[in-house]
Amino acid sequence: MKQKNAKRCAAAAVTVGAVSLALTASVFAAVKGDVNGDGRLDIADAVAFAKYLTTEGTVTDAEAADYNGDGVLNAADLTLFKRAVGTATQQPDPGDNPETPVSDGTVVSMTFGASSVTLKNAAGETVDAAKADNVKVENGTYITITKPGEYDADGECADGQIKVEVDETAYPEAQVTLNLRGLTLSNQKDSPVYVSSVSDEFVLTVKKDTVNTISDGTDYKNADEATGAVYSLDDMKIKGKGTLIVNGNCGDGIVCKDDLKIWNGDIRVTAKDDGIRGKDSVRIGEPDAEDGYDALKVTVKTEAGDGIKSTNDTADSGKGFVRISGGTVKVESYADGIQAEQFFEMNGGDVTIKTYQGSSYTGSSTGGGGGWGGPGGGMGGDGNPNKTDISAKGIKAVGLYVENSDTWLSMGNLTVTGGTLTVDSSDDALHCSGDMTLTGGTMLLSTADDGAHSDHTLTVGQGAADCYDDVTIVVTKGYEGLEAKDIIQNSGTVITHVTDDGYNAGGGKDGSGNQGGGPGGGWNQGGFGGFGREDASVTIKGGLALVSVTSGDHDGIDSNGDLTVTGGIVITNGNEPFDCNGTLSVKSGVWIENSTCRNYMDTQPSYSVIGGSVNAGERITLVGSDGKVIVSFIAGKSVSTLRAGGNVSGASFYTGGTLSADAKYFQTIFDGQPAAYGGTLSGGTKSSGSGSQGEFTPGQGW
Repeated sequence: MKQKNAKRCAAAAVTVGAVSLALTASVFAAVKGDVNGDGRLDIADAVAFAKYLTTEGTVTDAEAADYNGDGVLNAADLTLFKRAVGTATQQPDPGDNPETPVSDGTVVSMTFGASSVTLKNAAGETVDAAKADNVKVENGTYITITKPGEYDADGECADGQIKVEVDETAYPEAQVTLNLRGLTLSNQKDSPVYVSSVSDEFVLTVKKDTVNTISDGTDYKNADEATGAVYSLDDMKIKGKGTLIVNGNCGDGIVCKDDLKIWNGDIRVTAKDDGIRGKDSVRIGEPDAEDGYDALKVTVKTEAGDGIKSTNDTADSGKGFVRISGGTVKVESYADGIQAEQFFEMNGGDVTIKTYQGSSYTGSSTGGGGGWGGPGGGMGGDGNPNKTDISAKGIKAVGLYVENSDTWLSMGNLTVTGGTLTVDSSDDALHCSGDMTLTGGTMLLSTADDGAHSDHTLTVGQGAADCYDDVTIVVTKGYEGLEAKDIIQNSGTVITHVTDDGYNAGGGKDGSGNQGGGPGGGWNQGGFGGFGREDASVTIKGGLALVSVTSGDHDGIDSNGDLTVTGGIVITNGNEPFDCNGTLSVKSGVWIENSTCRNYMDTQPSYSVIGGSVNAGERITLVGSDGKVIVSFIAGKSVSTLRAGGNVSGASFYTGGTLSADAKYFQTIFDGQPAAYGGTLSGGTKSSGSGSQGEFTPGQGW
């Protein structure tokens, strides 16, 4: 064997210490690329070589790894390596001969022109289309990939197509990777990128520093009798650090009939109908071992449909979900921003959504009750006259229903555990037919309807009673703030500025469907059910609840069943600060009524501190007997009386003044820093008032 010194360089073509590897005089590589010495070329060799380039592994035969024969082991070899592995390992079993060579007719790159495509093999040689063994060419610019492997694509073509059609029987574990290296591809009659079959998955890699544009026509049907500029019948993954622009001019932008993963890249989608649709799932920002999401940006704009959605409604399938774990996602949609048929989950990332006309919508539904929004929520019938006739929610989890019925079965859960979420919606900002769990992250919600609505249980926070920063929810504008059958707040910060109730619990679904109820819709006409007790509850165990509602017959915290406060800090300025049709139990924690009148019921929360009137926008501070600030906040409206109860013995109200530097603010994402605790107050004016237990002013709100 002829010995050769091969230098190791990092995959990014950066030399790592100019390391030289002296080859042992053993045997010449029987199989090109067999760096682990097992006699065959497969994915294990590619993994070993990649680790070797990052100094995390070793290779037994550098001669085999030096694919281009230049005496240096670097990213160029790794690229050729991957192509060879992608082709060789997917060939039928070669039997006794472990080597499956790449032929001169194996295409690894395609460059589109106006009327033709230039094909090249791994050696950079032009391949005659008639002699290519892994692609077919029709009409000059219509390419069909027939074998697994890695392919590059660039150039510009106004009438072309890349189709993937790999025999799943012959290649049962096939993967096709299409590297976009500056491709502009349009097709007026079909989906420009169409994946018909591939047994494993189709990987669309958007290469760094390239801009790629895929556009379809305005009137066509593809082979699946549907539309989509990028359309896959099998699993699809999108990654890379370049830019991909997708124009869905006929209907949808990106469509996957199985699982869709968006791992990386700057992905920009505009669509006539839905922007991004994955039937089984859409996962954004969940990196595999090789590619993080540091460059991930997803931007979606739709003319008539939803922004991002999954549609699988098969029970017990574990499918039909949308999950966001990282990256920056921006959606501007006509209908729902994100719709998940079975469940939605957000664990990280920065998500911004605007639907229809946003929270500035001031219209009303036809017929006064709203239109039919389909399973999981349309509109109407919940007492809000300012309703849209379309489902234009920020995020919606639909749920599963009895076929041809409005009877809910399961799912429809919505969970947020981290990240930053900003919603400006004409319909509910967050909506689900199942349970809603908001335990982490920061949510800034502005809506013409409800901030967060669940047909079942809505849970906020998972920390201790004095934990205020595990989750922050601010409803800057809305009809009602939090709405569900049962509302439980364990911790976190919730601030609502709404026109009806801050917290509202009722014994059923909201009016998000038709007037008669409908899937995802239909407490009773005009509200949650009159004055009768229902199987509903509000329970606040901890955290901060700062509720601001407009003047009039609007409640701060309203339950058609029981209302319980056992900890935390509750500040409510509704016309009726606490209102319930069941048992009222407000015995612990700290609560402040910033109100004109009190509840019209026999049992009232006891209070021990009374303050005078306050003007809207004025700072109110409750100072303990030790001189420390218990809580300080900005008044949402002018009121005549301040009351406080719970763990506030010996405390006093003050208006105005300045908080000390060591005060801790609950959140900083709305109106500067309106609420704080701890520290001391200087320069405030002591506020005193008079009143008695159970005080009620007739005519206020009844």
